Amino acid sequence: MEKNIDIYNKKEECNIKAKIFYNKNNSIKTNIFIFCHGYCSGKESNSVKIVANKLLEHNIPSISFDFPGHMDSVQGTDKLKVDVCISYIDSVIEYIKKQYGNNIEISFYAISFGAYILLNKLIGDKNTYKNIVLRSPAFNMKDIFTNCLLKEGFEEYKKNGKAKTGHGGKIIVPYSFYEDLIEHDLYIKYKEKRNILIIQGVLDDTALITDTYRFITNKPEFELIEMKNVKHHMEPNEISVSTDIMLKRLKIT
Repeated sequence: MEKNIDIYNKKEECNIKAKIFYNKNNSIKTNIFIFCHGYCSGKESNSVKIVANKLLEHNIPSISFDFPGHMDSVQGTDKLKVDVCISYIDSVIEYIKKQYGNNIEISFYAISFGAYILLNKLIGDKNTYKNIVLRSPAFNMKDIFTNCLLKEGFEEYKKNGKAKTGHGGKIIVPYSFYEDLIEHDLYIKYKEKRNILIIQGVLDDTALITDTYRFITNKPEFELIEMKNVKHHMEPNEISVSTDIMLKRLKIT
């Protein structure tokens, strides 16, 4: 089953549009996954729904939400900043603990841009999470933005202070978004020692696999599962296969 909910964000004084995936006859008591969607995506993407339904086959509920400027978010892209996005994740965690108790185990499934945000959130975070899974993670978000997402010339973007980005150029972001990406460079700032599982296509044409190799060098806590002949935007069958691999690796099956 699916249920749309609003989660209040105290920091931003706004509601976050979210969705809970759950089995009708199973109450949410022990564990739950939080999804962090990719750029130009949202809480109801194919990626989220396929993984959520796979988790429900093992009685694991999940919750997804929209980052600022995406899908049903009440906030626009002027709020699409790392710190604001992190506050969205924090609000979801707070909601889960308030609704289901502090003992519930929280896991993350983060995709591309969502993985970039999640890793920034984990910097200095002392909380414990059961599982952290990154799919096609955008470690090098700054270059991904300029090389793949920006649909206008960079100098024009800088001059005008805004530009069209993403699929079909449907998301217009201010220049401050790019400046924020520079400030939150994971290669410089991320020094955590958490166990994290990465699933990525070898032919990823957005978040290059070479960027992943570079990021996880000398980080044995990261485990990389490479999918042959798979690009960044996975087809439904590829998402399904990668999820089965994830479930087996996390010993959920």
